[in-house]
Amino acid sequence: MRKKVKLGLNGLSVPELLGFSAHAVTKMTGNGFFPTPSPALASVTAAISALQTAFDLATGGGPPQTAVMHQKQDLLMGLLTDLGHYVEGIANNPANASSGADAIILSAGMNTRIVTPRQKRVFGAKAGSMPGTAELTAERIARGMHEWQYTADISNPAAWISEEPTLKASVIISGLESGKLYFFRHRSIRKDGPTDYDGPADCRVS
Repeated sequence: MRKKVKLGLNGLSVPELLGFSAHAVTKMTGNGFFPTPSPALASVTAAISALQTAFDLATGGGPPQTAVMHQKQDLLMGLLTDLGHYVEGIANNPANASSGADAIILSAGMNTRIVTPRQKRVFGAKAGSMPGTAELTAERIARGMHEWQYTADISNPAAWISEEPTLKASVIISGLESGKLYFFRHRSIRKDGPTDYDGPADCRVS
């Protein structure tokens, strides 16, 4: 899994941003993992100095000084974002796999962001929030329609009732008999034809 750099710049005050930036420059200077930082550390250092000067002038100053400070702040944040992408690329380079991506990112004075892979949604059915309804969900698809069917007689292949196809990967079926057990199935209709049915899934309607 690709490791991501977590900067969290938007949540930092100007003094915190200055401290974080200086720390990153210190950690990356002479660091063997980062022979040619992009942007150059000299550019980041210059932006740190410019923001520090603008911050000092804005303290007790007026709106014009504050506006200049925000401009310098945005510039430094942009450079740090680019630097984070550079560090991320080095960390995820297969040539550096033995060192570990987390260790490389931490050595730059930055943190790693935990990325949880999105789990595949499987077809399911449950009683709806309103009496006589059932809620069905399926895996999302980029292009195509979702076809839904239900029956109260699973032993009869001819008893399946079709609902109106949807673009959304979910549907609420109404008009069912409360307290009765129903069976549901689903398939995707794509440009190359329908898939096999998912299911059946069952639930007792409230």
